[in-house]
Amino acid sequence: MSRKLSIVVICLMLSCAGPSSTPESTEIENLDLGLTLSGLPPGFVIASNQGSSLELRPADQQKKGILWFEVGPEREGVNLVAAVQAHQQQMEGMPEGDYKGGQELQGDFGSAFYSRGQYLDQGERMEETAVFMIHPSGNRLLVIHYRYPAGDDSAARVEQVIDVISYLEMPSAS
Repeated sequence: MSRKLSIVVICLMLSCAGPSSTPESTEIENLDLGLTLSGLPPGFVIASNQGSSLELRPADQQKKGILWFEVGPEREGVNLVAAVQAHQQQMEGMPEGDYKGGQELQGDFGSAFYSRGQYLDQGERMEETAVFMIHPSGNRLLVIHYRYPAGDDSAARVEQVIDVISYLEMPSAS
């Protein structure tokens, strides 16, 4: 009897679920940058995706900030450590610049580094976290920048930008 009841319950669940539909692709592609994101990372909305500009902003309008992608020219031997050192010098050279440090990350795309600093911008304390990695197509520097007001949520913001890496895919061939 319980087996029949289970089958009836499963059939009812399937029939009540409504028509099956495949979800729309949420893939985000920017051909100029040679980047594809498998979806929109949680907590972000698209601010711009035109030409060589791919920018995301926090979905929560109470949070300020902008995340953008920068792709360097193709070259042999991209030096991630030198890129982090240049970011450190940039942060220290800003008004009231304070470099907070960086760390190596390991993932599907190999080594990456994040680097973080704070500075004063028009009277507001800002923080920038940058992730430096090799572009998915190789031989190009990919930098994911995230600039936001400095505050108590620095750790969460750093996690957000690092999480964006997991959405990177190889660009589709056109």
